Amino acid sequence: MTKKDITKSVNEIIRVLKPGGLCCINFLSLHDSGFGEGKQLGENEFLQMERGEQVIHTYYDIDEAEFHFKDMKILFKENRILERIYGGQKIKQGYIDYIVQKMQ
Repeated sequence: MTKKDITKSVNEIIRVLKPGGLCCINFLSLHDSGFGEGKQLGENEFLQMERGEQVIHTYYDIDEAEFHFKDMKILFKENRILERIYGGQKIKQGYIDYIVQKMQ
């Protein structure tokens, strides 16, 4: 999804979340090995091939996604980088994980 679409989706998640409710969400980070691959569509947004289909992947800097949670309490945040073998190649998967709580 594009950043614009991600913003719409996160806003809808927050809208339907009950006060005190939790949301677990992650974003691809700039540390992911896919960052920069494919046709660039916008800032850190790329059209890429995944399992034979074209998909949009959007990548975030470490603090970039926090504006989504301005009215929420961030309970957990982790910059996670996994190294794995995928398709016979060593790759890095970069994520920024959040657990946030809607204010009462």
